[in-house]
Amino acid sequence: MKKTAGISAIALSLCMIFSGCSLGINDSSLLHPPKTAGREAELESLIEESANGAYKLKYPQNGAYRSAIITEDLNGDKKDEAIAFYCAGDTSTNILVMYDDGKKWSISQSFKIDLTEVDCVQFADYDYDGTEEIFAGFTSLNTGLNELNIFDCNTENHTTSHIDFKSSYSSFTTGDYDRDGANEILTFILNSNESDAQAVLTDYDKNELYTLARCDMDRAVTRFESVTSGLISNDTMGVCLDGFLENGYNSQVVYYNPDREELICYPVTLGKKQNQTARTYNVNCTDIDDDGFLEIPIIKSISPKSFPKNETVAPIISWSCLDTEKGRLSAKVKCVTNFEFGYYFKLSEKLSDNAIATLSEDMKTLKIYYVKSGSAEKLIATFKVFDVGTSTDSMSAYSTIESYNQYIYAFKIESNSPIYIDEDMIKENFALNDSASENTEVYF
Repeated sequence: MKKTAGISAIALSLCMIFSGCSLGINDSSLLHPPKTAGREAELESLIEESANGAYKLKYPQNGAYRSAIITEDLNGDKKDEAIAFYCAGDTSTNILVMYDDGKKWSISQSFKIDLTEVDCVQFADYDYDGTEEIFAGFTSLNTGLNELNIFDCNTENHTTSHIDFKSSYSSFTTGDYDRDGANEILTFILNSNESDAQAVLTDYDKNELYTLARCDMDRAVTRFESVTSGLISNDTMGVCLDGFLENGYNSQVVYYNPDREELICYPVTLGKKQNQTARTYNVNCTDIDDDGFLEIPIIKSISPKSFPKNETVAPIISWSCLDTEKGRLSAKVKCVTNFEFGYYFKLSEKLSDNAIATLSEDMKTLKIYYVKSGSAEKLIATFKVFDVGTSTDSMSAYSTIESYNQYIYAFKIESNSPIYIDEDMIKENFALNDSASENTEVYF
């Protein structure tokens, strides 16, 4: 059996959704952090100096950077700069930018933002100067809106400026979306009483940021679960957004067409037609087959003509790529999935359009059938999850694939299977969700 890195990204379990909250700040909540040694102690000393006493660190709630003190080499000179977020007795957020001159840490600049919480932090060079800018988003607990602020560091003279640019957003990301060799800013806004759902692409030219393009997005999405930048087709970089609906999930793909000078959201418009990516399972876009392109999950459940009582139809995920020229999705890899016990089985080309699957009432047994139009289903293989400690006699009909945590994953192949399949093929195309090796190739 091979395990795949991609499967952790597809979240093979139904997710519980949590919403955070933050208590109001008062003087009693301000703390002197425990004293540390080395450069951490230097940074803490500078924060305390800037705060003029007691302070409370503020931690980004989203994104890759979750520390209140973030170090980053902004200009590639192998010396880190540092950014700290804290409050000191009021509801504002203080930002402290610090640099290392080779001997000690010093303060470059400090700023105050009249918003209460740090949403997320990113770094990207959008002005061609070889130094990354600091992108910091902040949330107001009163309005629930996010506001993007940008800080530009001059690492030669150790100064930092607050760029005259502010943008409201629900989520944002950066990347080279117009293929000009520099980064742009993509902000996404959910539908609300104040604004319609839309994506806005911001570019840089003649020493200023400006709106390059915008497009409408799905008004039914209430919150973004995952925002992933990457190649979506040939040399086209885009963003896959997995979002929450009132009763499920869906995906949207946003990309820029430089020939048409147009920002596009796929599906372009929903109208009365349902987005084909709509699903009841929380599965996120990812590069499932390690080919360098992001794939979008399409989940369909095909019911067999007849199957035993107390069994349900198992979902089949068609991992699909977007053809930006034709404006449509095409399936690349199909998987039968057991969300409850965190595994999937990749279907071969022969099976991809001729397979259906069922799950037992306790979800521990998954059966895969081969079916052609007008003919009855024929059982190919059965997967079964046993508890660790199950007697050998109870498992005698099955071969073990893997033991993981408290479960044993096993299978059996039908002797009269309509297509050839063996033990090696089963193990090569079966994967658990907590995995770290390369994706499998389907070859039977």
